[in-house]
Amino acid sequence: MKPYYRHLLTVLLLLSLFTVYGCSSAGNTTGNAAAGEPAADAELATELHFPLAQQVPTLDPHLSLNTNVYIGLNIFEGLFAFDANFQPVPMLAESYELSDDAKTYTFHLRHGVQFHNGKEMKAEDVTASLNRWKSITGRAQASLGESEFTIKDDYTVELKLDHPRNDILAQLSHVLNNAAIMPKEIVEAAGPDGVSEYIGTGPFKFVEWKQDQYVHVAKFDDYQSVETAASGLSGKKEALLQDVYFDIVPDSATRFSSFLAGTYDYVDVSLDNLPQVEGSPDVKVNKVLGSDINLVFNKKSPLFSNLKNREAVAAVIDADEILLGTVNSPDLYRLNSSYMYPENKTWYSEAGQENYNQKNPDKAKALLKESGYNGEEVVLLTTKELGGSFYNATIVVQKELESIGVKTKLDINDFATLLQKRADPNAWDIYVGLFTMPSTPSQLLYLNPSYGFADDAKLAELTVKLTSAVSPEEIKAANDALQQYEWEYLAAVKIGDTYSQSATRDKLVGLTTLAGYPNLANTKLLK
Repeated sequence: MKPYYRHLLTVLLLLSLFTVYGCSSAGNTTGNAAAGEPAADAELATELHFPLAQQVPTLDPHLSLNTNVYIGLNIFEGLFAFDANFQPVPMLAESYELSDDAKTYTFHLRHGVQFHNGKEMKAEDVTASLNRWKSITGRAQASLGESEFTIKDDYTVELKLDHPRNDILAQLSHVLNNAAIMPKEIVEAAGPDGVSEYIGTGPFKFVEWKQDQYVHVAKFDDYQSVETAASGLSGKKEALLQDVYFDIVPDSATRFSSFLAGTYDYVDVSLDNLPQVEGSPDVKVNKVLGSDINLVFNKKSPLFSNLKNREAVAAVIDADEILLGTVNSPDLYRLNSSYMYPENKTWYSEAGQENYNQKNPDKAKALLKESGYNGEEVVLLTTKELGGSFYNATIVVQKELESIGVKTKLDINDFATLLQKRADPNAWDIYVGLFTMPSTPSQLLYLNPSYGFADDAKLAELTVKLTSAVSPEEIKAANDALQQYEWEYLAAVKIGDTYSQSATRDKLVGLTTLAGYPNLANTKLLK
């Protein structure tokens, strides 16, 4: 195997990714693996039912953003995957090389890897998949520009960049809009709604999608695993369950009551339900730092194309009130002005923090007067799915806006419809959501033109400088400059960081999650 890292740029990338979640237990084992392996003669179940909190709009990994990621990460794989510390680790790539000028990546593919349809994965599949992924994913477009993945031979793929980028491996590892590899024929047949066949290289293969009920996956008998230690979503994988049903259960009370009844061995836990599982001898309660809340402006809307109106909203925001209204306990949130977690020592910044959590309604009213606001209706796009967290945050924002005289309207949708409307610049003004924290700032969705329409030349210029930085000093200066400008331009307003809670029965052994997303490989269920 060729060495992974041949240039200082890549060393710095690894430093930047280290401890993104390392101190927060986001890449943790939520089953009872810590208590040791089950006895050798323990009888194992072959079928697991795993509850999902929302409908599944697509199983196309390049388009997947939320609950559908739970499924896709077990069917599909990419060239790289994040380990428990959010470091990119080779998966379908055997190794890679970086040129001395840090502009050309050469990826060497593993030999003999089979897709679920029996075809061997080769460079033609990788280039077809990654070029499509780049063409339809905003953050990939922002990172790669006009660069394309090209074939050198059957097991070698090359990527030539116009300038050095310190985020390529992180982009290839990210769980959302995952850079999954699929057969060339399936990629080329994809329509505007995504691929129509769900064939990957993962430890589980797709069997059936029964709309509004479940997605069924089964063990892929010919799965070929890497031999490195299992960590996060990377390393050695073995399907120890024959069948997994991802049950679609949008109602949180139904999910929890089904857990208590024994239907499920894993469930998300609200604060109200926590006493029913806390202290149970056969249940482990997990607390994970995995999402931050942001208020995103539609910069193409008549109201919020005006910076003064964006500044007015930022001025009135009471972050504590919104966070408490979302998670219901001060133990389940923390204030944080940075677009990255403090645990991420390279990318965390306090620049612009003077504009965070201002709680200043008088300033907000003055800014509205200056902007010429005249009672126009502000449309707040939201959903009651996903446990109600998006909705709960939004109604507190609505209350704060109305306190300064802003007329508002809630537009409540199922999550699939919300995604469609969010892409329409004429459909909304403000969107409040929970975001999976990325490992580098360039992965922040709201900094690219396709998400909230942050089409700003200076923002783009500062992002390029950030991703081209090499030395620690250059990275810090570029990072501080970008975050300071974001707090002035206000593509979004950071609210804070949240924790989630889940419960796992002791008989579910070895379940690993990363930022809340499950890796069901290496998971056993005792009878």
